[in-house]
Amino acid sequence: MTTIKDIAKAAGVTIATVSRALNNEPGVNELTRSKIVALANELNYIPNFAAKRLVNKRSNCIGIIWHGARGLFFSHWCNSLQKRADQRGFSTMISLAHPDKAIRQFSEHFIDRLIFWSSPGLPLSLSFLQQKEKFAGSMLVMGGNVLENAHRIGIDRKGAIFKAVQHLAEFGHRSIAFIGQDEEKLSGFMHGLLEFQLSYHPDFIIHYPRPSSLPEAKLLALIGKKPQERPTAFVLDSHGVLFEFNKIVRKQQVRIPEQFSVVVYDSIPEMEQVFDIPLTTVGPNIEQLTEAALDILTGDQPDAFQGRWVDMNVESELTVRESVLRPENRS
Repeated sequence: MTTIKDIAKAAGVTIATVSRALNNEPGVNELTRSKIVALANELNYIPNFAAKRLVNKRSNCIGIIWHGARGLFFSHWCNSLQKRADQRGFSTMISLAHPDKAIRQFSEHFIDRLIFWSSPGLPLSLSFLQQKEKFAGSMLVMGGNVLENAHRIGIDRKGAIFKAVQHLAEFGHRSIAFIGQDEEKLSGFMHGLLEFQLSYHPDFIIHYPRPSSLPEAKLLALIGKKPQERPTAFVLDSHGVLFEFNKIVRKQQVRIPEQFSVVVYDSIPEMEQVFDIPLTTVGPNIEQLTEAALDILTGDQPDAFQGRWVDMNVESELTVRESVLRPENRS
């Protein structure tokens, strides 16, 4: 690996001159500075940023802790964060390790801005809490969990599913089914049924634990009912559930939305590609989440003083496409 000493030897100057030139410090004429910079590029010199951070105590890198990350939302959000962080002069680094190990590794790399994606109610180990206390930078918790002495951005998942039910009710649907794994989203579904005085049928709710698969027999029983006894619409609580749902209904040659209307939680580009028609979705806007996170962590004073921590919720958006028809228009 090329060092400052190598550049100094090639340029015929002192190490101190090279250091001043590369750090844009005074005391070096422009001709010499240009020669040194050109040599550094030619020799593929990589600055020792770790040493600089020891002096500056700040980093232009944002660490992301997302243990057990899965699904397309994670990919799209991380890409959005990297792109927009780059526009602000920051880079990102992702760790899928256990949170206690991840925070320790980021600290060792002098990364002092962290985003910790943690779902509501996710238990945090004593080891993680101890590492958190040692962490000298700013932490933002996203995803719904709560952590003392940290910024927080929550996602209104319950409100999102409520919006899905409201949309279907406004189209005239009275018998709606729910398929999913998330308790918070199921709560939003039940709230919607009550609020809009819709029919409640226990067998219209297929709620199953992670990481098990969608119970195919239950779904087949639902779509196999007589037309007047079966649901007219489905609310699916994630794109993962959608993919399983799609696999099953395609084998039965079910047509969406001609036979059943569908609304899916997760506003990602793939929702326009899974079926032959683009799907109506509800969920947080990825770009809005990204900007909110960067506004907190890349401001002039990212650390909260005197206990003033940012605590905000991001509402979900309904994106209307072509997967919902009025019940009377179904074939």
